[in-house]
Amino acid sequence: MNTSLQHAFNLTDGKHDITITPIDSDIAVGSLSENGNYRLTEGELNLGDIQFDEEMDYWIYNGQTEFTRDELITIADYIKHQQNRAA
Repeated sequence: MNTSLQHAFNLTDGKHDITITPIDSDIAVGSLSENGNYRLTEGELNLGDIQFDEEMDYWIYNGQTEFTRDELITIADYIKHQQNRAA
C-alpha cells in the first residue's frame, strides 16, 4: 500500500491534523493514489472518504463529519495539488 499524507488544516473550529490515505492504491504515483479514492482520518477517528473523477475535477465526500462546503473544498484542493505534484 502507498503511504499516507498528514496535513494540518485550519478549519472553522480550529486546527485539524488530518491523515489522507489512498484506498485501493495498487496503482500509485508518488505519495497519493492514482485511482482518486482517499480516506480521511484524524487520530483514530474516521472522517469519511473523498472520491475524485479521473481528471480530479469533481469529487464526492461520503463522511459523517460536519465539514462545511468550504472546508471540504480546502481539503479536496490540497489532495488535488499533492496528486498533481506526484504526476
